[in-house]
Parts: sequence; C-alpha cells; structure tokens
Amino acid sequence: MIQRRQTVYMLLSAIVSALLFFMPLASFNAGGNVMKFTIFGIQNPIETISLSTTYTWPLVVLTVFMTLVPLVTIFLYKKREIQVRLSRIDMLLTIIFIGLVFLYYENDLTKVIAAVEGDEYQLDVAYFVGMALPLVSLILDILAIRGIKKDIELLKSIDRLR
Repeated sequence: MIQRRQTVYMLLSAIVSALLFFMPLASFNAGGNVMKFTIFGIQNPIETISLSTTYTWPLVVLTVFMTLVPLVTIFLYKKREIQVRLSRIDMLLTIIFIGLVFLYYENDLTKVIAAVEGDEYQLDVAYFVGMALPLVSLILDILAIRGIKKDIELLKSIDRLR
C-alpha cells in the first residue's frame, strides 16, 4: 500500500537501482582516451581495443534483480515477514554488486586497460554518480526494513490489547 513509508522507500530503491542501467560507474583515462565503465561493459571510443561486453553480465543480472525485488516486495504488503526477508535479499544483492565493482571489476579492468594501452600511459580512474547509487539503494532498504519492523511491532501490540 502506497501510504506506508516503507513502500515509498522500496519504490525509491527500485528506481535508484534502475538508474544504473543509464549511468556510467567510472571512466578510465589512458593517454587521452576516455573509456566509460557501465554495467553493460566498457564504452570504448577506440576501435582497435576490443573488450568483451559479456564480461559484465553478472552486473546486469544483479541490477535486474536489485530493481525487481523491491517492486515485488511492495505488493506483499500483507505478508510483512516475507517483506523483511525480501528486503534483506535485496540488501545482499546490493552488497554483492558493490563488492563485484570495487573488488573485482575495478582492479581487473585497470589491469586490462593498462595492458592494452601499454605501460607508458598513466591510467586515471574517475568515479561517477553510478557508484553511489547502490549505496543509496542500500540505505533505502535499511529504512524500509525498519519501517516494516515498526509495523510488525504495532500489530503485535494491538493483538495484545484484544
């Protein structure tokens, strides 16, 4: 139900996760050549460097689930315990996404681009708003879980009065 605060948080979490489809995560500047890293791969202006786009399919899959899970959770408003579980699953997916980007892709992509460009170039990495969106989604999930738990406590206290 839309009048609940946690529903708004879940909807905002889904919207923020969906924005990852349209925003770059980082850019790599190697010798004046700027390559943007998105969840779909590296947008490369240089045709001589071919980097696989299937390399980032886990990010696309995680982003789809990070968008769909909060939307499904909204419609389970009568099953609050399931809402808490699904919100925790969305938090886990978001943490996995952040971990993949920072621990695996960022390190691995800088090595690949440096190897392709050559060691004579200085490789600069610039992060965009897309890197902060999973953190915002994580905070919104935490707020949604807190709201759901408050509803559960309120219903338990009303049941005690009967």
